[in-house]
Amino acid sequence: MEVNDNKARTVVWLRPSTLQRVDAWMEEDNCKTRSEFLEKALRFYIGYLESNNAADYLCEVLGALISGILTDNGNRIRSLLFKWCVELNMTCHTVAAHFRADEIDRRGLRAYAVREVMETNGQISFDNALDVQRDTPPDDAWPE
Repeated sequence: MEVNDNKARTVVWLRPSTLQRVDAWMEEDNCKTRSEFLEKALRFYIGYLESNNAADYLCEVLGALISGILTDNGNRIRSLLFKWCVELNMTCHTVAAHFRADEIDRRGLRAYAVREVMETNGQISFDNALDVQRDTPPDDAWPE
């Protein structure tokens, strides 16, 4: 047994079919060498054996995996919401700069917007809003 860089060299005998499966999964698991793949597989299996219960070990591993996925998704959603809020803020300021409306009109618009978002489950497009505005006479109240 040869020792190098805190690793010991050892010979492992594997069936060719097993090696083919290792080679097929190495890239999927982001492993550069067979040794790296085998070490990860052995650590996983040893963790399973030490837990004395596969369900306990798999629950812990899956819990960590799901937590990581949720964290990544939360970060993406947070970033997208921030970008969306910036765009919405720009739109609101652009519209406000071009139109003068009294407080009663703004309250009516807010009530209309809340109803429309609730009725459409948030699926509102600019085209639909433009169609509504084209159908609404300028001095009319917001559509019911």
